[in-house]
Amino acid sequence: MQTRFALSRNAVAAVLAVSLSSLCLAQPAQAPNRSRVTITKVKPEMLNEWQDLQKNEVLPALKKAGVKAQTVYATTLFGDGFEYTTITPFGKYAEFDDQAPVVKALGAAPAARLGEKIRKCIVSNTSYVITQQTDLSNIPEGAPLTRIATTRVRVAQGKMDDFLNLIKTDVTPAYKKAKLTLVVNRRGLGTNGNDVTFSAPWTSTPSWTVSRRWSRLSARMGWPSSGQNLPAWGPSSRRSSGRAWRT
Repeated sequence: MQTRFALSRNAVAAVLAVSLSSLCLAQPAQAPNRSRVTITKVKPEMLNEWQDLQKNEVLPALKKAGVKAQTVYATTLFGDGFEYTTITPFGKYAEFDDQAPVVKALGAAPAARLGEKIRKCIVSNTSYVITQQTDLSNIPEGAPLTRIATTRVRVAQGKMDDFLNLIKTDVTPAYKKAKLTLVVNRRGLGTNGNDVTFSAPWTSTPSWTVSRRWSRLSARMGWPSSGQNLPAWGPSSRRSSGRAWRT
């Protein structure tokens, strides 16, 4: 599984993430457009135990169950510490009618015991769906990104079509021209459906064309600019960073 994106949960926020835990499973020929995102807050004193459970018990069970892809990010430097974001692509909602992959791989009783050990390590978790906006994204072929910045924007009610059209005509072409990655996702079930996220490579010297386009859009939308490849600060904004652990 390849690193695709990291996520933020504020009204307008910039997130810096480095691929911390790509639990690498077999890469599908074409990744689904939808993914389930789970954000987990881990108890600081249980961090090592939680990581060991993920790498030594959860990952092998997912592989055995035939899960094709999953990416895990950890927040570091900026944002909430001990927070992990797990992203799992899926093809259709009917998949959730089946047994959970860990139950399918281990059986009900062993899966329950594993779940109990995991619950002792965490404070909370929450899940929601994201859908990639293929026509607004630009994903060149090549090695997966290991360091990315993500901005989440909450669009005003009734303005989604206008907003997405603005991205399509004014922002996406700049990423294509600069040959930079941009992944655009809309959030769905489990969270606010008016949220849109933009993920791109994090660089200390952003493309002039991309920065100029974001500055123009930020001015039109009333956002300050970060000087990076994505707008940064806004109401209830937050910056965070992450490092991916790869197995």
